[in-house]
Amino acid sequence: MNKLIKFIFALAFSTFGLQAQDLQEVLDSYFKTIGQDKLVEHKSMMAKGKSIQQGMETNFTMYQKRPGSFRLEVDIQGAQMIQVYDGEKGWMIAPWTGSMDPIEISGWQLDALARQSDFDGMLYNFKEKDYEGELIGTEDMEGTEVFKIKLTAKDGSVFYHYIDSDNYVLLKTTSIMKMGDSEVESDTYYSNYKEKDGIIMPYSIESRANGQTASQVNITEVVFDAEFDDSIFAMPEKQETEDNDNDVKHEEDDDDEGHDNDDDKGRK
Repeated sequence: MNKLIKFIFALAFSTFGLQAQDLQEVLDSYFKTIGQDKLVEHKSMMAKGKSIQQGMETNFTMYQKRPGSFRLEVDIQGAQMIQVYDGEKGWMIAPWTGSMDPIEISGWQLDALARQSDFDGMLYNFKEKDYEGELIGTEDMEGTEVFKIKLTAKDGSVFYHYIDSDNYVLLKTTSIMKMGDSEVESDTYYSNYKEKDGIIMPYSIESRANGQTASQVNITEVVFDAEFDDSIFAMPEKQETEDNDNDVKHEEDDDDEGHDNDDDKGRK
């Protein structure tokens, strides 16, 4: 009986070690394919392109800078939507609210923005980023065999990565984000891979929710080590509105009128 127990434990540990080794082997092949060693040498990146959402096409510009700063600008009907993460806090300007004042982002939206600011992606050094990693195995994805990798965050959010087993490029991610007691699931598809400065990256990114396309992003330009000031990540002060200025002016006029009346009464 003791020999059987020892054999079972030895088998369990050897299986665990093999799985961990296989996961690292898949990741090493993936990083080699996309040129991760070259990506880590760059300190910043600027990308431009077009986004299609609900039939409306808009231009966007995205800025990223190590260790974790991110800014997205999207032109919307003459105004500009802005989302920013400065490494600690996030904020946005949403023209559809009727105000151009910055709004601080919190909760799961802040977590999503922080993950988006990861220059290297969550697979790279995932343990240092407090993810638990697991190679689920291989499966068929629309006729292509893919490795399925599972990353679990400390808050319980789960991220599945599907890597082409032949070409070792990322084809899809599935995110199951924690929102309090509920979860939000979404799929992202990556295609149109191109080489830029020895780095292979997708120039087309499609987001789907409940099987329906939510947005399509097409990148047209990428510049590594682009120069831009850190001030673009700082949350601006709220602007004084014209209405507030008018209110102050009206109050001053009322005060002046009151003083004039007092003077008239004094003269009488």
